[in-house]
Amino acid sequence: MSLFLIELKTFLKQNWWVFILLIFALVIIYLTGKGNITEIIILFLANFIGNLFIMVMQANYTAQNNKIGAIYQVTSLSIFLLISLYSFIYLGQYQYILWQIAYTGAAIKAFGFYYLGKNLLWFNEKSFLALNGILFIIFMSHFEFQNFAILQVIGFSLITSGLVSIQDKIRYWLNLIGIGLLTSGSAWGVLTSYNLGNIDGVALGFFILTLTVFVYYSKLLKKYI
Repeated sequence: MSLFLIELKTFLKQNWWVFILLIFALVIIYLTGKGNITEIIILFLANFIGNLFIMVMQANYTAQNNKIGAIYQVTSLSIFLLISLYSFIYLGQYQYILWQIAYTGAAIKAFGFYYLGKNLLWFNEKSFLALNGILFIIFMSHFEFQNFAILQVIGFSLITSGLVSIQDKIRYWLNLIGIGLLTSGSAWGVLTSYNLGNIDGVALGFFILTLTVFVYYSKLLKKYI
């Protein structure tokens, strides 16, 4: 059985509770009218697939199936790029689309190194921390944003800096911490949007499904201590 099917089966078995969270959210939206049910479901499914691919990516990297891991990394990038474009165009949120610059660079690094055998030496943890620092300054100084976005962009910065690493342990720890911050920021975003009268489907999808990735990474903790 391929790692994809194994991870899918494991995900559905261990993370059944995400569907309860989704149903709970849909009930609240239906009763309060604070949100678009169709939007929530579509964004949830997109996040579901994207986060599943991230878990399969990490499973392949952990198993040293690096070529396959790189393919899943590029695929997950494509999915989250679409989500980011939606958030930018329809919700006016910049944090998702801006950090696709770093995500794209990380995917290019992984695909080039693991699949094509070419190591882009200037694509490394230090250069990406610098890139993310620049993106953070641009974001903070040029765009309007809700406070929850600060946690999200710090999370994005750590995740992308981790993804560009060819050292599995560094990649793991940066991803774990970054995913934790992204999950927290997204939860904050859901509460903020609820109080404003319209639940943010992007933040909700990120919260529920990034939480599953955080749980997944936490279970790998013993391998990386």
